[in-house]
Order: sequence, then C-alpha cells, then structure tokens
Amino acid sequence: MTRLREWYERTTLPLGRALAKLHITPNQITILSILVGLFPLYFLWQRRILLGLATLLLAVFMDILDGSLARATGKVSEFGQILDHFADRTVEFEIVLGLILGGYVTGWLGTLMYFTMIMPSYIRARGEAVSGISAQGVGLFERKEKISSIVFGLILEKYLPGTFYYVALVISVLSFITSIQRLMYFRRNLREKKTCSQ
Repeated sequence: MTRLREWYERTTLPLGRALAKLHITPNQITILSILVGLFPLYFLWQRRILLGLATLLLAVFMDILDGSLARATGKVSEFGQILDHFADRTVEFEIVLGLILGGYVTGWLGTLMYFTMIMPSYIRARGEAVSGISAQGVGLFERKEKISSIVFGLILEKYLPGTFYYVALVISVLSFITSIQRLMYFRRNLREKKTCSQ
C-alpha cells in the first residue's frame, strides 16, 4: 500500500502543477469534492448505476487531486489535512446514503456499513492524537480498499442485481476487523512506550 501511495502521488504531481497555474487552492478542490459527491448520491438514488459510478470516481479523483496540488505548491497544511479527512467521510456518507435511497442496501445494513467504514479512521485519528504514534498503513482494509469494493460491488450489481447486499456485508466485516487491528496496534505501542519510559 505504501508503494501504491508513492506511485500515485508521483504520477499525479504533474496534474497538481497544472492546477497550480489556475491559482486554485487545495482546500477549494477538497470542498468541491464534497459537492461532486452529491451526484453519485442522486444517481444511485435514481438507480442509474453507470452515472453513479462515473461521478463517484470523479469525487474520488478530486480527493487525489487536492493532495497532488498541495504537494506541487507546497501548501500542505494541518488544517488542509483535517478538511481532507472531513471531506473523505462526507463523500463516503453521500455514497452510502445514495445506496440506501436506491435500495441497494437496507437501512440497517447501510447504517452498519457507514459506521464500520468510519471507525478505523476515528480510531487512527484519536490514537495518533493521544499517543503521537502514526498508524498509516495499519489494517487490511483502508479507504482505497473500501472505495474499490464499492466500485466493484456496483459493477456486479449492474449485471447481477441483488449482489451489492453481500458486498456491503463484506465491507462491514472487513472494516470492523481493521478497527480491531488498529486498536490492538495502539494498545501494543502504548504499552511499549510506557515500558520504555519507566
């Protein structure tokens, strides 16, 4: 996953440089990605899967662009990182809400899916704030895997109606496992930190 991150950060850097010439800020791209996230919500609600997929991928691509623009311009800021995480969770909510409204998942499963999707991010944020220990790359099911699974599930749903229900269950289970992995990671590292300080 680290190599993949390094690859796409390097690959998208020229796009960031091109956007910098338009005097667009990374935070503007981040906020725009939230607005773009309303389109997959609407199209999934209307059960127009292909348009939902296309606009979902556009929102995800914009999330990549804000990072490449920040790196290209040197405008990487602490607030920008907070805003980026807020946008990620908001776009995920818009997608899941579209899935519920469109009938791809029931209300209880959509709620479970969203809860389990955001918990690894919450645990990482709180854990890093409390411990000062980075948890980047910890866990088997990070955001890239979640979004990829949703995309794959919608493609399956297009040709095999009813299959997204099972994809949502898989996403929920794997996201929950990732939460446990991160909890154990911080527990172990905090114990080691305490032992070393004694």
